[in-house]
Amino acid sequence: MGIVTHHYTHILVGAGLHNGLTALALRQHQPDARVLLLERGPRPAGNHTWCFHGVDPDADVRALLGPLVEHTWPRQEVVFPDHRRVVETSYSGFTSASLADQLERAFADWPGSALMCGVTVAEIGPDHVVTEDGRRFTGDLVIDARGPGYQAPTSDAGYQKFYGLDVELEAPHGLDHPLLMDATIPQIEGFRFLYVLPLDDRRCIIEDTRFALTPTLDLQRMRSALLAEIARRGWRVARERREEHGVLPMTWSGGPEPVASPVRAGYAGGWLHPGTGYSLPVAVRFALAVARGGRDQTLERLDALRQDLTRRLPFYQRLNRLLFQCFAPEDMWNVFTRFYRKPEALIERFYALRATPTDRTRILLGRPPRGVNLGRALALLR
Repeated sequence: MGIVTHHYTHILVGAGLHNGLTALALRQHQPDARVLLLERGPRPAGNHTWCFHGVDPDADVRALLGPLVEHTWPRQEVVFPDHRRVVETSYSGFTSASLADQLERAFADWPGSALMCGVTVAEIGPDHVVTEDGRRFTGDLVIDARGPGYQAPTSDAGYQKFYGLDVELEAPHGLDHPLLMDATIPQIEGFRFLYVLPLDDRRCIIEDTRFALTPTLDLQRMRSALLAEIARRGWRVARERREEHGVLPMTWSGGPEPVASPVRAGYAGGWLHPGTGYSLPVAVRFALAVARGGRDQTLERLDALRQDLTRRLPFYQRLNRLLFQCFAPEDMWNVFTRFYRKPEALIERFYALRATPTDRTRILLGRPPRGVNLGRALALLR
């Protein structure tokens, strides 16, 4: 089993978004904590882009995310075959590089704490981890956030899958705010849209995104389809800086597991926004639940968060069932063009996983989206 090399207050296994934000929150709120962050890869945070809508009213959320943000735009735009709208809600984003930089700075000046990359964990217990090379570390709380845990298709989820490129174009692209959804492109597999983040006048992140019933990701075909859409807009790529792809579960059952050390965090533990597949809105709350307050009540705070999410999730999960089970793939876009006629504040709360009872009523009531299988939808809503 090796020898005990050090005892920590927190051992965080996997340096992705959940544990990365948790470590930064602990650095801010518990600077005397002794935190061990273990990552299998050569650097923390992986290869991702994370974005969020609006400005959170919680000062601690702003303090946590603010140093990470690389770009903020004052508005965003959506385009559908029958509707175009500029949404006057801010949109901010950051990449893995920003999160990795912040983590490396935090641990460089954090007595008693350590960030270790290139480490594979072989065993996790309630108060310890053992690495493949035989080192054993003990801790008061262990958080396991080592990956998605949804590799195989299931009968209780759809998927958001995407392939994107960070590119420099030969000429200016002409965008001064994100194109959040352009669904005027051919609908393949389900709801398909182009997503564009302008980073400067010639550089942008462009993604082909699909809401589909299977998690299969054919990277070569999606790349070809994306390059075709870039060319159709008259854009010529001068340089590809980075590619990004992923598969995110959009569940219609389940939720975070009961809380006990080791805590399963991230996608594997069910800590995600089911209506989008994104984890950022939940990861921020998870991190602050760990960091704000006394250490001996950490599990109680996490369980309170789990209970709050458990109350919120069924609405979003029901929407997923309606989307994936009551529309033909080519008709799914009608759900989103209807949604983007709602008030901006409602849209912002939806993405933040904070939809109010009034919001839920406004989303569900009214004329159904075109293409819906009304009998099946009514059965699901009963």
